[in-house]
Amino acid sequence: MADDRYENGRKVYAEMIGEEKASASSNAMRSLHPAFEEQVMAYVMNDLYARPGLDMKTRLLCTIAALTVTGRQAQLRVHYERALGCGASVEEIEEVVLQMAAFGGFPATWDALQTLRDWNEDTA
Repeated sequence: MADDRYENGRKVYAEMIGEEKASASSNAMRSLHPAFEEQVMAYVMNDLYARPGLDMKTRLLCTIAALTVTGRQAQLRVHYERALGCGASVEEIEEVVLQMAAFGGFPATWDALQTLRDWNEDTA
């Protein structure tokens, strides 16, 4: 049932980033379009992130790799924080980004490392 997928995805999201941030983020997505927020919760959070086989830290490191090679800097900032919150270290994140130079190119890696540095400076 789609409603169960949404509710479970919402629960996974709250566990990932905390209820307060999850509510604010859900509201922001919903303000773009209600169907977008529903799809993120049902598909991304429930169907992908809640799957067995990988822990949340590993899933977020994979997400960082994908965002690095696709050049999605705004989403990288968001997922850096999420990965740190799920137990990844800055060093692990940097290693994932550095490895992407071979697969996404040096410009994508450069941009991602700059985004990580900026995020660290902004939150220091």
